[in-house]
Amino acid sequence: MTQHTNIVLQEISYTRVDYTAMRAYTQRVPIHIIADRYYSEDSPQLALGLERFLIAMRNDLIERAIENNPLFAEILKGARQGGALTVKALDILVKAADIPKAVPQLSDLISKWFRPKSVVALRAENLHTLHDLVSLIGRRGSGWWRAIPRIGKLRAEVIVRWINQHSSTLGEVSFKEPSLGDVSALVLDPNKPTQLVPIERMILPVDYSGNFGINRSPYFCYIQVNNDREALLSYLHRFTDQPHTFRAYRKEIERFLLWSVMIRKKAMSSLLVDDCEAYKTFLRHPCSQFTGEKATRTSIRWKPFTSQVMSPKSQKHALLVIRACFKYLVDVRYLAGNPWTVIKDPTVTQEIRPIRVERALSKELWEKVIQHVESNANQNAQARIALAVLLMMGDSGLRRHEVANTTRGKLRRYNQEHMIYTLEVHGKGNKNRLVPVSERTVSAIRAHWRDRNLELDINQEDLPLISPVIIPKHLAAIQKYDKSNTGGYSADALYPVIMQVWKNIRKTDVDGFFSHEEIEKLSHSSPHAFRHTFGTLAIESGMPLDVAQSILGHASSTTTGIYVRTREKRMLGEAIKFFTSQ
Repeated sequence: MTQHTNIVLQEISYTRVDYTAMRAYTQRVPIHIIADRYYSEDSPQLALGLERFLIAMRNDLIERAIENNPLFAEILKGARQGGALTVKALDILVKAADIPKAVPQLSDLISKWFRPKSVVALRAENLHTLHDLVSLIGRRGSGWWRAIPRIGKLRAEVIVRWINQHSSTLGEVSFKEPSLGDVSALVLDPNKPTQLVPIERMILPVDYSGNFGINRSPYFCYIQVNNDREALLSYLHRFTDQPHTFRAYRKEIERFLLWSVMIRKKAMSSLLVDDCEAYKTFLRHPCSQFTGEKATRTSIRWKPFTSQVMSPKSQKHALLVIRACFKYLVDVRYLAGNPWTVIKDPTVTQEIRPIRVERALSKELWEKVIQHVESNANQNAQARIALAVLLMMGDSGLRRHEVANTTRGKLRRYNQEHMIYTLEVHGKGNKNRLVPVSERTVSAIRAHWRDRNLELDINQEDLPLISPVIIPKHLAAIQKYDKSNTGGYSADALYPVIMQVWKNIRKTDVDGFFSHEEIEKLSHSSPHAFRHTFGTLAIESGMPLDVAQSILGHASSTTTGIYVRTREKRMLGEAIKFFTSQ
């Protein structure tokens, strides 16, 4: 279907004849006399009915007058409700003809300037004002529209063009990245503190490269590196087969290296204990030059931090990563000593429940969510994807990245009589485990496979269990899914699929199927809540702790023990007895 680009509301203008005609209409002159006296037979005002045109004109001028002066609202109250215009109200509307043309402001609601269908799509992304929209475009860059249903490339171009036409009040949207030269790398310059790049694009200036760092080991080094950046990359290379660990460690290490060069203005291999204490202090409140909205690592908008406040838990994690990295560099004789060994970790309050199991859904709410999604799945392929994903997490306790990485060859029928299946999962810690899969989960996956023109019980190829059925028409998606059904979701791509369920519940639950408390709980939920739901319901149903631990893939039974609420319930029960006895 061709996407139309008529999404910006047209500006309404009126002639002096229109104002004269409306004055006559308010004085109850018959409509056919107004038409004969002021308009010709082919006038566009007569095309859909003159009276309809004059009523619409009156309503538009009323809103325009009130917008420019809210004090008019009471005077025009009767006219807004379709009543007769007083002489005073008529004078106000006549003067509205001279009101200056409206200019978009960042504080304006998007509904004031765009057509309803586009407004609905933008509001679904929590975009309510023009400021929200302009900010989102600035953060995401030229592909800002890709994650927003019904806002395709053509409509996005119209929106950006319209914003730039009003750049005097909205600011200009430009996707041309500031030039960093023809090469992808950048030489760091402490005199240009805002020009920051990730470690893979980083070139250290000679003075801060670490070639002659005062902490360099005088003995033979076990790794072939020439500077601090290469030494850090050597350490990170150890985790390339653990993508989550790799990304977490890389983030902390490149933050530290950038701080060392750009803020401390020292080579990393020259940092001493007092420097480490200074970085520990810096982590509490990273400076503004180091913080910004989340952006891709290839964007000039990328910054090492997304917030100027870090929690004690995040600070401690950063120090643990850096301390381990320095230990490695000492062990391979790149550094002579590890100054981090004497740095005290930030104090972190031990939580009662380190894992947020309170987000788990009750059995009743979990079944209501599934029932809601099933009702939509009858007519919607995307809902069928969501249903399969939710059941894999909530009925089998899978993590989001485990769902994304599952394939057909790992799903097997275990028992024909009870219709139970097993799924081999490659999970956290690079470990495989076997999880049970319910019949209703397999039925949901089977329906999703029919949307892909495949039969789950016939096709035994090692294809992703869950795969997109609608491929966005942009280059990255086309390249990823160039062969039908061979590309599955990434863990990040599954996030909006799951969160769309919450949005649909909030938008479509007009019959009160969900209570206000349930809606509120879902609004503060997350995809991982389904895994907690499985753990909580499994333990409450009497599943042995060691069995639940095996299914969830916990390394320690202590972790699984957080779902055991027996002691907590007993404590509160005894407290109730105590309080009521007083």
